[in-house]
Amino acid sequence: MFYSNLLEKQSPENDLYISQRIRNDSIPMEIMPFRNDMKLTEVMSQQKFTLSAEIIPPRNGSEQAKVMKQIESLIQAGAQFLAVTKGAGGSLRGGSLPIAQAIKERFSVPCIAHFTCRDLTPPEVENQLMDHHYFGIRNILALRGDPPDGQPDWKPREGGYNYAYQLIEQIRNLNQGNYLQRAGGPPASGSEQTRFCIGAAAYPDFPDDRNRIEYFKLKVEAGAEFGITDMLFDPDSYGRFVETCSKNGVKIPILPGTRFLKTKSQAVRMATKFKVKIPNSTLNSLPELDGPEAVEVGLELFYRLTEKLKALGAPGVHLYVISDTEGASHALRRLATCVKQGKE
Repeated sequence: MFYSNLLEKQSPENDLYISQRIRNDSIPMEIMPFRNDMKLTEVMSQQKFTLSAEIIPPRNGSEQAKVMKQIESLIQAGAQFLAVTKGAGGSLRGGSLPIAQAIKERFSVPCIAHFTCRDLTPPEVENQLMDHHYFGIRNILALRGDPPDGQPDWKPREGGYNYAYQLIEQIRNLNQGNYLQRAGGPPASGSEQTRFCIGAAAYPDFPDDRNRIEYFKLKVEAGAEFGITDMLFDPDSYGRFVETCSKNGVKIPILPGTRFLKTKSQAVRMATKFKVKIPNSTLNSLPELDGPEAVEVGLELFYRLTEKLKALGAPGVHLYVISDTEGASHALRRLATCVKQGKE
């Protein structure tokens, strides 16, 4: 377990016990009965090299058991914390906050909740962040959000944010107890500080060398405490990015995000969709067709990539699951086994 529980796991059989504890003032009535999550910066400071994964909520209407089984599989494979995406590509996939809450409460594992401001005004941002705060969610990956697929001319709502650093500034203000003043409304009556640990996206393969760093630096100056890269397969891209960040005074931990690859066609799709580099050595090593041999080759390539990232100072590896829970679990299990055997 990464942190002490505010309450024991809730279930019908201990509801009476919980209510008795509240009446006896062993739990202050002024706080919500949910665990406060462990901040990701604390997790990384306590681990030499972390293993984590990112999941996508199922499509609206899917059975809840599906995502719960996915979470369980990844944790059993060795994931020390998880992240939950929100509305990627304008998709109809609700449930990000309750899924993050379930990871924290039911599985006792820290969780990063993605938060996008693409279609929100600042007051809506504040209200939604308060939902996260009350639930004890502490880790937020602050994102502008991608334009919906098939809408190249999309523009933010009037009065909304154009950039992620603006969202980060608002979260930092909440951490300082500074809330919005409603136009024509009464003055703000409270100043309770939120306790969010703010993360930002990093793009080591962004084509513009200068903006690649400057955009990320803006987010850090706005209040970001950790970074997670876009999908990455070239360790040299990561190394150059981290080195340049350091030279520019940006020294927060940056987790490299990657995916377990099994076939050459899959790698080409990822490179095209996410506009990232894949070394020729990786492409040439991947088989054409999926199968048991492809899994073994993919696991070996994933392990080598992880070794190189660790040698470059990466604080861990963050695995993008997408739709391949089985493959991601294989990859996490291989790395977790190596850690236990002292090979990492």
